[in-house]
Amino acid sequence: MKNLSLSLLLLFLFSCNEKEYKELTIIELIPTKTISQLDTLFFINVSIFADEEKNYVLSRSPAFLAATDKEFNLLWVHSAEGSGPSDLSFPEQGKSDGKELFVLNHGNFSLKGFNTQSGGFVSSIKVSEPFMKFRFDRTNQGYGYFNVYSPADSISVIQTDVQGTVTGRFGAVFPERSGPNRQMKYFQLDEKGNVILIGASLPFIEILNAGGKSLNRFDIEKYEPIKRALDSLEMDIIKGERITENSIPSFVKDAQYANGKLYVSFTDRVGTDRTNARNLLVFRLNEDECELETMYKFRTGTDDDNLHPGYFYVDSFSKKLYVQGLITKQIYIFDLPD
Repeated sequence: MKNLSLSLLLLFLFSCNEKEYKELTIIELIPTKTISQLDTLFFINVSIFADEEKNYVLSRSPAFLAATDKEFNLLWVHSAEGSGPSDLSFPEQGKSDGKELFVLNHGNFSLKGFNTQSGGFVSSIKVSEPFMKFRFDRTNQGYGYFNVYSPADSISVIQTDVQGTVTGRFGAVFPERSGPNRQMKYFQLDEKGNVILIGASLPFIEILNAGGKSLNRFDIEKYEPIKRALDSLEMDIIKGERITENSIPSFVKDAQYANGKLYVSFTDRVGTDRTNARNLLVFRLNEDECELETMYKFRTGTDDDNLHPGYFYVDSFSKKLYVQGLITKQIYIFDLPD
């Protein structure tokens, strides 16, 4: 009986260590293709998104929206820049439902619609109050969600109707160990219409239903890269380095939820030796669990190595990962591992 108990204990400890080892394994990805321009179009800072048939590249400045095939061959370009109904002014993020493209136009706080086949202008919805750049999502019913970020309270997301009128407000302020407030910064809707909230320095992920009720909050500080980053941040706070009184330090550069997984562009800000940097963290996420599953490191052979991506997109249709380099601004295409 004693030997059986000892065997079970060893099996339990081995299982825990095996799980920890898998979570801390870094998978290196090598690009299958690199893009520095689209036909005659050059870009600096872009966001990338896709549907089943096309990829889309949205440039902030100069402002343009370009559609490509799945090999990034240019199909059409909408490059009208200005303050008119169909014009783009510092566009930040896009989403396609297969028939219409929706573009967050931060220059005049509007959501503009374009035809996916031609790039022709369809509609423009003016949101009734200013929102933060680089964050919106939209339900199939046409309701929109926009990040407004209020440092005074927990109202970080507004919900609007199809006319852009605010119909709801909700959010979360995550508790902190010390130092500046780690308020929610990133969000996205899941396939059920729940809102996934992500902390700027990533100690917590929270899931709310469409009415703003919290379904679950996950403390992910237990994972080594996140704990290491937070420990480094607290040392900065103690030393008074790189931190101002009202700043919100961010380890999260972007995040995307796709098919039950949350992908997070992550920088741990620790030291000058970046050889073990994790460029992308992948969490298995649903209402009941949030577990770090994989960590990717990009091996491009350029100055972008060991740095978080400037922007990324998971193309679930083609099983590809599109990444814009932080330094070179090139778009790298990776095969997404199963």
